[in-house]
Amino acid sequence: PDMLVTPKMASKAESPVSCTPPKPSPVGADEMRAVARKFADQPVQNPEPGVWAVLTAISKKARLRSEGMNILLSADEHILGRTVENPRFRISAVSVSGNHCKIYKDTVIGELQRDEPVPVYLKDSSTNGTYVNWNKFMKRSPPTKLNHGDIISFTTPPHHDASYAFVYREVNAVSCVGNGTTILKRKSGEMGSESKRLKGLGIGSSDGPVSLDDVRRLEKSNAELREQLEAHVVTIETLRTASKTAEEQHEKELKEFKESTSSSYLEQTKSLQLALEGKQKQLDTLSTLNTELQNSIKDLDERLSASKQSRADADEIIQSQKANICELEEQLSEERNLRIEERDKAAEDLKSALHKVQAEAQDEMKRQTEAYLKQQKEQKEFIIKLQRNQKKTPVCSWKH
Repeated sequence: PDMLVTPKMASKAESPVSCTPPKPSPVGADEMRAVARKFADQPVQNPEPGVWAVLTAISKKARLRSEGMNILLSADEHILGRTVENPRFRISAVSVSGNHCKIYKDTVIGELQRDEPVPVYLKDSSTNGTYVNWNKFMKRSPPTKLNHGDIISFTTPPHHDASYAFVYREVNAVSCVGNGTTILKRKSGEMGSESKRLKGLGIGSSDGPVSLDDVRRLEKSNAELREQLEAHVVTIETLRTASKTAEEQHEKELKEFKESTSSSYLEQTKSLQLALEGKQKQLDTLSTLNTELQNSIKDLDERLSASKQSRADADEIIQSQKANICELEEQLSEERNLRIEERDKAAEDLKSALHKVQAEAQDEMKRQTEAYLKQQKEQKEFIIKLQRNQKKTPVCSWKH
């Protein structure tokens, strides 16, 4: 028989030697499937109480997790991600979302189908997605059912170098792969009990052909089984009769209960109907008040809008008046400056004219003074000349 590979042996077989190994070749998809198959073919060793499944690391980065290579699933729901509270379910990678995905049991279907195993689902809630057997699931994808031996990888395909890949292993199931199909194997205890039962009947023995004693024992065993079957049939008939009687009793009690509760139910219905009518009237009144209030609010809104509009118009008028005032102030300032310049210029012109008039007056006075002096000089000369002529002319001539 093939030897079952334990997680420790697989880890030794796959992990490189610690002393500066050469760069390993990329792991292919077939190799990753083979590793997952090795883990799925062996039972979970000494699981903790309440653990129903284990996620076992099969990629390099997953095996190097500080929290360990096994993630134990014991509750009905587990959330895995980068920032979850429980460190056992934490995947410390930047590409992994805070709450990356959820693995949970569908307990409702489990209650409805108690003879079948409770189905387990995976629901992604991440940004980069989750791979199940190389099928990518995103947060908008529906939940996918998990089966024993499925490969779960976070953000990248399982054979990628940066993948965090795990194999899903159920505690009460061991799978083997034949012709590409996953088949559930029974536990070794069940196989042993079946072998003992077959050997007790004398079938499956390797000592030789079947003997007469084996045939007699087989007939005796068949008779015992027939008696047990007949007893089971009688028991089934008894249970059917009891079930039918219980069903009739239940129907009778249900009918009596319906009759006893119908009158009180009708009374309660009438009272509830009256209460409902009162509430409906109150609701109508409130609806009327609400309509009036809405109309008042609408009127106030219109008034407020008109007030806002008038205020906006007033603001525009004020702004235009301010602009006009600014323009008038600028014009007044310019005109004032112009008047000042003209006044200064007129004062300068007047001052220069005064200087000119004063200069002209002084020149005129000087000229008149010179003319007066000249005239006086001429008069003196004329008088002197007359006096000289008077002295030379005889007295008689003057008398004549």
